Amino acid sequence: MTPSRPAATAVPGFPGAAERMVRPAATTSEPAAGGERMGGVGRRAAAPFVLSVAAVNFTSLLGNVLAFRWVDPGSMGVWHTLLLVLSYLTVVRLGVVNGMGRELPFALGRGDVETGRRIAATTLLYNAVCSVLVGATFLVLLDVFWSSGAAWRIALPAMAVVGATTMYLTYLQATFRSDRDFARLARVHWLQAGVGLLMPLMVYGLGFAGLCLHAALQAVLVTGFAHVLRPLPVRARFELPVARQLVATGMPLFVVGYLQAVALTFDRLILLQRGSVETVGHYAPAAAVLAAMAIVPGAVSTYVYPRMSFALGRGESRARLRQMALRAAAAGVAAGLPVALAGWVAAPRLIAAYFPQYVASIPAVRWSLLTGLLLSVTPASQLLGCLKAWRSLVLYVAVLLVSRWSFPWLLSRLYEPLEGVARGNLLGAAVGTALSLLLVWRATSPRPRGTVS
Repeated sequence: MTPSRPAATAVPGFPGAAERMVRPAATTSEPAAGGERMGGVGRRAAAPFVLSVAAVNFTSLLGNVLAFRWVDPGSMGVWHTLLLVLSYLTVVRLGVVNGMGRELPFALGRGDVETGRRIAATTLLYNAVCSVLVGATFLVLLDVFWSSGAAWRIALPAMAVVGATTMYLTYLQATFRSDRDFARLARVHWLQAGVGLLMPLMVYGLGFAGLCLHAALQAVLVTGFAHVLRPLPVRARFELPVARQLVATGMPLFVVGYLQAVALTFDRLILLQRGSVETVGHYAPAAAVLAAMAIVPGAVSTYVYPRMSFALGRGESRARLRQMALRAAAAGVAAGLPVALAGWVAAPRLIAAYFPQYVASIPAVRWSLLTGLLLSVTPASQLLGCLKAWRSLVLYVAVLLVSRWSFPWLLSRLYEPLEGVARGNLLGAAVGTALSLLLVWRATSPRPRGTVS
């Protein structure tokens, strides 16, 4: 899995790995794109950004909880099965966006704005093609599943819109890099939170069709607004040498991220094997809890990862990078802890009183709250990708894949499947969390003299 190192002169103005090791770090006076510095903690920008993410977290959780009151498990199972398919379709990116996420802030940290624009332009064109392919795939599936029921006929067109626009939104989010950019991204989150408040109303009025329509509408509005506020309004232009460099950097990061995403779907695959689409529907509240608790850690990762790459480009010490990673992990846990504790106490009564169709999911919801809390540490593991610690990443993902499959599969046979899978997720998350922190500490420890990173 370890890629071959590209030549240092592979792309003029786009340094290869060898050049990065010998080129002096940019001085602290060099600006990022638009003249704005990205260095430092950026606390004044971080607080509004995290608050906006908390608002998205709240409205997302509220909307999903209320949706379970008016959508039957069978239809909810269809929607979550398609979300599973969407997660697999991201394979079409081949690491190009991941490469941009690492190389764009690195270039800006070195003061090379022109190279940053070339990276963004190449990624934009490639990602646009990927968006079209993902949307077209769901339209093809619409023809295949047309006779499978009204839920499939409603959900597939909506997922085509969600898939295509979300692919573009992910590209846009990867271009928000400076403090000013994150202030803009916070505005995008506030819109997302505001539109999220419409979800219960649309589901109440239209049922499952309202859920699908809301998902498509929210994806289009949020992506359109992010497009208007984009910090790098480049024209799409594909440069093959730049694309090759992005793949060389991004493919390992993509494989790691993709396999982590695949590992997070194992619970639903096991439930499909042990039950049916309706079983997955009963598991949907637990999946919604995991998704909601992942929003804050995901936002923290979005905020801190480019800062770590930028700091690396400026020649910051490994001790400084470790501090950034551990603070990011602590922020994720601090945000998730009160949610997990309150949810553990309140979930049984709330579900029994207001969502009797999903009462079987109560144990899975409670164990998923604890799993989500452990997964809040994941922003720290982003540092391994920033440092290109490929061997550590391979070990981490290998252990994650094994634990996220073996524990849920085994415990789904010892307990009722919904509860067993959720318990297994918790054990797998515990193993992955402990290993990620150990590997981060090891990667940032002082190296013997003469060692090349």
